Amino acid sequence: MEIREGLPDDLERLIDFMELVDNEFVPPLSLQPGGIYERVSGNLAKVDSNFLIGESNGRVVGVVGYRKNWNGIEEVLGEAYISFIAVHPGYRGQNIARLLDRALAKKLCPGWVTHVNVTTWSTNPGAYRMYQQLGYVVSKTLKDHRGPGVDTIYFRKSLK
Repeated sequence: MEIREGLPDDLERLIDFMELVDNEFVPPLSLQPGGIYERVSGNLAKVDSNFLIGESNGRVVGVVGYRKNWNGIEEVLGEAYISFIAVHPGYRGQNIARLLDRALAKKLCPGWVTHVNVTTWSTNPGAYRMYQQLGYVVSKTLKDHRGPGVDTIYFRKSLK
């Protein structure tokens, strides 16, 4: 698998990938403010945000989106936020998320980024477990933030 930075020409491929995993998110990406198109076009190949794309034989098998100087809630210099991470359903269980996370840390660490933040929801035990295995720790929980019984969970990892 090759991991590379997103390019403007990747817009449609990233939209297709997000549409594939859309309903795995709470709420679905297509129902979040701006929808999928704005999520991709607003972050693709920008100075402070982009996507790392994992490809195998020309197929997108995993993607991680990030934004520098943001912690998921507010602007914070020296921090980054994972705005999206997913692995193609047919390629799960192959450590692709771990490889994407490592590639992101490698990209961010030579500079001044000291921490990476990411959120998930309490009814997504797979993501919760994955973030813990990748070295993230819970930094904040917002009770019922995504609906009754669905908490938003903030994770944080040091790159130092």
